[in-house]
Amino acid sequence: MGVRAGGGRGGGGGAGGAAAPPPPRGGRRPRAPAAAPPPAPDPGRLATALGIAAAGVVDPRTGMVTSATDSIRGWAGTALGTGLADRTGLPVACDNDVRATAGPELAALPGTHGSLLFTAVGTGVGGAVAVDGRMLHGASGIAGHLGHLPAAEAAGLPCTCGATGHLEVIASGPGITAHYERLAGTSADRLETVASRAALGDEAAVHAITTGAAATGRVLGGLANALGPDRVVVGGGVPRIGALYGDALAAAFTAELMPPLRGLVPVPPLFGHDAAVLGAAALTTTLPLHHPGVLR
Repeated sequence: MGVRAGGGRGGGGGAGGAAAPPPPRGGRRPRAPAAAPPPAPDPGRLATALGIAAAGVVDPRTGMVTSATDSIRGWAGTALGTGLADRTGLPVACDNDVRATAGPELAALPGTHGSLLFTAVGTGVGGAVAVDGRMLHGASGIAGHLGHLPAAEAAGLPCTCGATGHLEVIASGPGITAHYERLAGTSADRLETVASRAALGDEAAVHAITTGAAATGRVLGGLANALGPDRVVVGGGVPRIGALYGDALAAAFTAELMPPLRGLVPVPPLFGHDAAVLGAAALTTTLPLHHPGVLR
């Protein structure tokens, strides 16, 4: 589990850090995050607020982690906003890490009413949706979790959320790797191994990669028809395995589009590894602030 923190006067400065895994579930009241080293030193005491980008379903209005998969045990129910405000003595704004990463992409669109569809494909499949210049959060902060949309290619496969047939189980890095193992009847330790075998002509590896990519492209194409984005961004570690993945995703995406969107193509992110930190810092100007002394 990772937590990115950005702090500054008016959200202008940023600093990165990581928190320790959350404690086991226990008690009735919301838990504060586990004690951890501070995100970054602030010797000049210039920070007036902290912006936190964290994994899981994060509701920025309540400051709670409302849901998390078994890969982050005990994280659901954590009082992220007020807990960190108490520990740091600073007001805290918090959001899901992928939405925070998408924030700079939204800000880069021309004008103030741009629409964005953003996905990050890595160990899971996350996402963010912005319409007419506004990032959508939805009930309990769940908006944008694209990995839990149904995908025909994943039919019958159990998802980490407890349902079956979701995009993540066929399109994430572990999902593609597992699909290759089912097809080939042999093991692979990681996605890069599958990609290397595909480059050597392994048909099962090629099929696993293109299946995951096409499933992602079809879901994104359908969402584009529903939302009408100005820009569709595909980030995360999985797209970096190469053209075999990217070409299959783009072809499936294009095949789904209605005529007015035919010129729309998925593109890589404009920003690098600091995007989540930059986005986290900006949260302090756009989301509710949770103040010290509220969690008791």
